[in-house]
Amino acid sequence: MDLYLKIATQIKQFFKHDAIELPLEIEGKILRIEVPIPQVEPLSWLARQQSDVKTYWADRQGRFTMAGIGTIDTIASDLPISYAHVFDRLRQNLSSLFPKVRYYGGIGFSQDRWIDPSWKLFGNYRFVVPRFEIWTDGIETFFACNCLLTLPSGQWDRELDLILAELIKLDLTQPEIAINLPPIQISRLDTPNRYEWSQNVELSLAKFADFQLEKIVLARKSTLTFASNLQPQLLLLLLQPNNHPSYHFCFQIDATTAFIGTSPERLYYRHDRLLKTEAIAGTRHRGASTQSDIQLSEELQSSPKDIREHQLVVDHLQSILAQLCQSVELNRAASILKLNKVQHLYTQFQGILTPDVTDADILPQLHPTPAVGGVPRIPALKLIQELEPFERGWYAAPVGWVGADDAEFAVAIRSGLIDRHRLLLFAGAGIVTGSQAEEEWIEIENKIRHFTDLFTFANSSTIAGHRSHIER
Repeated sequence: MDLYLKIATQIKQFFKHDAIELPLEIEGKILRIEVPIPQVEPLSWLARQQSDVKTYWADRQGRFTMAGIGTIDTIASDLPISYAHVFDRLRQNLSSLFPKVRYYGGIGFSQDRWIDPSWKLFGNYRFVVPRFEIWTDGIETFFACNCLLTLPSGQWDRELDLILAELIKLDLTQPEIAINLPPIQISRLDTPNRYEWSQNVELSLAKFADFQLEKIVLARKSTLTFASNLQPQLLLLLLQPNNHPSYHFCFQIDATTAFIGTSPERLYYRHDRLLKTEAIAGTRHRGASTQSDIQLSEELQSSPKDIREHQLVVDHLQSILAQLCQSVELNRAASILKLNKVQHLYTQFQGILTPDVTDADILPQLHPTPAVGGVPRIPALKLIQELEPFERGWYAAPVGWVGADDAEFAVAIRSGLIDRHRLLLFAGAGIVTGSQAEEEWIEIENKIRHFTDLFTFANSSTIAGHRSHIER
């Protein structure tokens, strides 16, 4: 039996028989039909599909990977978020009977600023449930169809016909996808430029006393322009092999607009009353040899500046978790989180939430962390708005998923916004007393290298004599 026929038969079976036997409390909830299929690489599969709306999420722990097509429900707005309203709305259609049904999306970094045209389609928040998914836990792979049956059962035939019409448009074959080199980069513009960055760092340090700051995280936007439009999933496929352990995500809003990233940083994971979060701050690049890498790790662990920067995040999380949890555990000594291009100081936390604490309480307490905002939070964010000449949008903001009984959000760092033939890269550096502008500029360069190294390679390998124009 070919795969399309197998899936279509299972969906028909669900509508004709299984759905009728579901309990009454499932009415108005999102239902899910799952069909076991041969193993398939979800991101490659997603890249082959013709849909304008695509969603991808791969968690850092390898629990699951999801590639989604289309949407059956979207919760989004340009208005500032009401966390209680949004999370109530997210859970309105979710049921514990279908635990793999999840809303995927994100929330803008700042809810107080205007939305830059580049971020307009994303809004201040946006969450979707895909129509179709490839879902895998690394062992088993499923094709899933999500549906919201609000019609009387006698009219379900209309929904079934609609699903089958959408299903037949999918590419359900399993050919190997050719990953071409990225398009040719033709220009780069850094905002702020190197001189303006130095001014911002010095100005922020000069204002530490006025704003009573201990730390501020200043970011930079690097706009790379290419000779042709970028394909989000193919670019993420190129990034994946060298960016573990990390969350990998792609939120494609239309045919030419997507937000992608490979973030190492968890904001939090919640399963029932169990809450996990972490502190990541303090950075060194990776060494060219094992010996130099160890030396850089030891340097990071003994650096007063980096230890202070990391401890500010740890202290902040301890304070917040004391308000949210009835018990908290943490690693007393910071460890090293090694990524492909950089390494960080890293501390894990785990707590048991107090009764009645929900995601609507957790998320606004944890975001933004001192690792992307500053300490104290409010004056740091105020100074960021004064100094940064661009809108962060979803960069450094919460992205992730919400289920009936659990949720997980990552901090959207190591990320980029695709707008047709442009890639807007964002990265930040923690500024504390003793920070040097040039060192922080280099740190940001290291943080975006997993992107920029791809294009340097592509340009030098494919175009003889081509020179990338770097605007500083």
